[in-house]
Amino acid sequence: MSPPLVLFLQYGFLLIIALRNGVCDEHEYRLTKHLLDGYDAGVRPAKNASQPLVVVFGLSLHHIIDVDEKNQILTTNCWVTQIWTDHHLKWNASEFAGIRVIRVPYNRVWRPDIILYNNADPQYSSAVINTNVIVSHTGEVVWLSHGIFRSSCDIDVEFFPFDEQRCALKWASWTYDGYQLELERQSAQGDVSNYQANGEFDLLDFTARRNVEYYSCCPEPYPDVTYEIRLRRRPLFYVFNLILPCILINGVALLVFYVPSESGEKVTLGISALLSMTVFLMTIRETLPPTEKTPLISLYYGVSICLVSFASGLAVVTLNLHHRGVRGARVPRIVKWLVLDKLARIVFLNFQEENRSQEPAEQFPRRKNNCPLHCKPELPEQHVSPKYVSKRDDSNSSSPSLDLGKEGGLEAQWSRVLGRVHATIERNERRLVEQDRRERTELDWKQVALVSDRVLLCVFLLTTIVSTAVILCGSPPTPDTSKDG
Repeated sequence: MSPPLVLFLQYGFLLIIALRNGVCDEHEYRLTKHLLDGYDAGVRPAKNASQPLVVVFGLSLHHIIDVDEKNQILTTNCWVTQIWTDHHLKWNASEFAGIRVIRVPYNRVWRPDIILYNNADPQYSSAVINTNVIVSHTGEVVWLSHGIFRSSCDIDVEFFPFDEQRCALKWASWTYDGYQLELERQSAQGDVSNYQANGEFDLLDFTARRNVEYYSCCPEPYPDVTYEIRLRRRPLFYVFNLILPCILINGVALLVFYVPSESGEKVTLGISALLSMTVFLMTIRETLPPTEKTPLISLYYGVSICLVSFASGLAVVTLNLHHRGVRGARVPRIVKWLVLDKLARIVFLNFQEENRSQEPAEQFPRRKNNCPLHCKPELPEQHVSPKYVSKRDDSNSSSPSLDLGKEGGLEAQWSRVLGRVHATIERNERRLVEQDRRERTELDWKQVALVSDRVLLCVFLLTTIVSTAVILCGSPPTPDTSKDG
């Protein structure tokens, strides 16, 4: 086939297509002019004025953009479907080249004034993208629109961050009552075929129900279609960023009872843990709304702060016990029996067995000396030098013939010297006895403080574990998800 012939056939084919499209456009233009000439978009297109116009409403959830807990606002990306029959927009397809469906600008036909009743967006009109309406030759009108909707939602933060939320989207006509417009739901379940998952919430259910309500202003019924979105929060983010730090701070706070009292850091550690928890609690307060129900995580932080506060206060008490022996006050016998004998065994503290019943003064026996100053004092053998003993024996054996005057003078002088030595020894004994008593008293109080620290450590550890298990592991009640059609 020659090239000129091929070129001629191509031009001919394109010309036929252009003529056909021109004819189709001409028929569609003629059809549109036929339908809309004299058409009033403000008149309800019912077949009979006494009968309500049925409007079928459908909603497709595309994406959950945000759940604002503090302001209690749900932001969703939805596709809206509205279907009704306009008896003024019917035609015979055979009269218009078989055209059965046309697209018409939305503002040129009547539309139901169905709006989101619980809207929370001040710029609601600009949030909706209005598209053309699809008109069928039978008069059926399909209006598909798309919008970013901000709706109010009653956020229940009682079990935060292990909570479930139920948010409703209530759709109804603003001016038409049930006698003029009959609103029906498209299906019992909302469309989630194009749903994109949210990073914070799992979509559990998306249901629709039809309600008929009566308002105080008007006696007529007002039907509505309410879509309920049921969400469950994914708690892993909050577990790692809020709950786990609190558990770790609690663990550090418990070390208040394990830090030695001599270090002087017990109270500092407790106050630091308390301040850290307060900062985390303020972060939670800025996130959640101020409702009458206390959130689960706030309750946990409140209990933890109370425990850390009590721990810091009791650390001061144990420090006082630790240093109480410096003032010389003895440990009462009942405290010794209860703390050092009983509680110490329970918390696995074993002190060296010492004769606590014997007073330190009894370890240094004193001899009763009623000898007058001119008598020779009898000193205990353990306090007398061996040289003195031998000299005393030699003196007694080798000088039997000393005269009474000389012997009396020596004995008196010797007695005074020994008296002074004996007094010095007794003072040293008393000083050593008192020093030993004070050291024994200080040791007793330190042991009482140590046992108290260990007992409080066990008590607070058990309390922390129980409170954490009760508060965080208490699963929220599962509500009934069945809905009436």
